[in-house]
Amino acid sequence: MIIRLTLGSWRFTFSMAPITKVIGVDSILPDGNHILMWDFDDTTLQKVIMALEDVQNVYHLPTIYILETKPNKNYIAYCFKKVPWRKAVEIIAFTKGVDWNYFKYGVYRGRFTLRVSPKCGRKPKLVWKLKSDVAEDAYVTDLRNWVQYE
Repeated sequence: MIIRLTLGSWRFTFSMAPITKVIGVDSILPDGNHILMWDFDDTTLQKVIMALEDVQNVYHLPTIYILETKPNKNYIAYCFKKVPWRKAVEIIAFTKGVDWNYFKYGVYRGRFTLRVSPKCGRKPKLVWKLKSDVAEDAYVTDLRNWVQYE
């Protein structure tokens, strides 16, 4: 809910919204490289698969793991490939349907972050793997930047 109050030439705005604290992980690795992470909202699994298959083929990426964060609507994806920051930005920007706010704030902060903990009772769950013959060169154990946010 948003409440606006105007007094003379001043406007005061108050907002109220429920918050949920969640835990996320950043894309940055200890060596300064990044793994690839994507966020897709208000879409279908089929569209996510098609977009990520295109990216995987163009950039010769290893397996991409797709997780559902909201049933039949929101998805995230991980690819354990080490890339420099500029290449990560290029690849995520190339991906059709990626959430614009996720991309914008990731570029602004210099790292991408995805939620790993439950939110409103919904826990991310693996729903698809885009397999590849290309070997992974990063591992989940390499991820060191875990953050709590609202």
